[in-house]
Amino acid sequence: MGLLEFSQYYQADITSYFNNIGLTNNVPLVDVEIGHGPPFAGNNSEVALDIEVAIAMAPGLSQLIVYEIRNDPTSILNKMATDNLAKQLSCSWSWSGGPSTTIDGIFKQMAAQGQSFFQASGDSDAYTGTQTLDNSGQNTAPVDSTNLTCVGGTTLAMNGSGVSWSSETVWNWNNSGNPNVGSGGGTSVYYKIPYWQTNVSMAANSGSTTFRNIPDVALTADDVYVTYNNGSAGGFGGTSCAAPLWAGFCALVNQQSVATSGTTVGFLNPALYAIASGTNYANCFHDTTTGDNIGANTPGLFNAVSGYDLATGLGTPTGTNLINALAPPLLAYFLTQPSSRIVTNGTSLSFNTTITGPSPLSYRWLFNGTNLPAGGNVSGTTSNILSITAATTTKVVMK
Repeated sequence: MGLLEFSQYYQADITSYFNNIGLTNNVPLVDVEIGHGPPFAGNNSEVALDIEVAIAMAPGLSQLIVYEIRNDPTSILNKMATDNLAKQLSCSWSWSGGPSTTIDGIFKQMAAQGQSFFQASGDSDAYTGTQTLDNSGQNTAPVDSTNLTCVGGTTLAMNGSGVSWSSETVWNWNNSGNPNVGSGGGTSVYYKIPYWQTNVSMAANSGSTTFRNIPDVALTADDVYVTYNNGSAGGFGGTSCAAPLWAGFCALVNQQSVATSGTTVGFLNPALYAIASGTNYANCFHDTTTGDNIGANTPGLFNAVSGYDLATGLGTPTGTNLINALAPPLLAYFLTQPSSRIVTNGTSLSFNTTITGPSPLSYRWLFNGTNLPAGGNVSGTTSNILSITAATTTKVVMK
């Protein structure tokens, strides 16, 4: 996994975080400093947050690459793409300016390489819909790009024992006396609506049918424990929590995807919206239907509604259900007709089995743990026959 950062961090904070929560961190941190001299550590809390929640979500990461630069988004994004080492990337920062064809080209390169990029939607409630500023005057590029997954925030409630999901509402501190602090969301004034968003009804959510709507999805963004600033600790809020959490979740998806298909899932939005438009939506997403991201400067913008909304997007992942929908697990079929047979040199052994599941169904044949060449794609329910010819006399066990 890779993180885009405009600051350095303190290694001691990462160690303290895992000591404090009683876990061992086995994920190597790789710092990649770009440009003329390293960035300063003045915003180290953001970097520490990103690192800590990413590993907490995906503790089996092979490594976490922390890309650091002073303030040059084009250079750091280009490095993340040209390295092509991390297949899930997260950014909790924004910068000035409107759309950049160069940066959008980098996002497209990432998608073509099977990289998934998650961008925090911002922490200043609903957007005004003018230029590139949210309602607090903060720059919002690149959150509305159509070539990334934009992540909003929720406030999570656990059950009484604190071990399972209970409910979620839109993260919005404006409602508790902090003006214009909450999950960013709204409609782009630059990007036309992408094809994968056109099947979303905007009748109830104040969204646009002609321009890009954000965010796409959401995750926890309230009361998240962080150690930072070389010894401090406390609860944080912001979509800066949600974006690296989604990148960590994507690492879990890719772990299964690579194991079953040999490829990573890449740009997720087409698949996410396709799942949400089907009958499997409620199984794969927690649909946030309460709360809003209304700020002091944006009365009426925007309320959570059933389905997609401009505060939490499609909602938050249910966990394993969404992983399986994005990367269907490989099911093992044991063939018993017969369970074994002696095959001599030049003799062919044929058998068949019925494979069932949602179309299209992916399959492959394995013999003694080795892939055989009869793999492929199957549409619907079908039978496939594989012939094995022994090079020498051998016992074939069909599994």
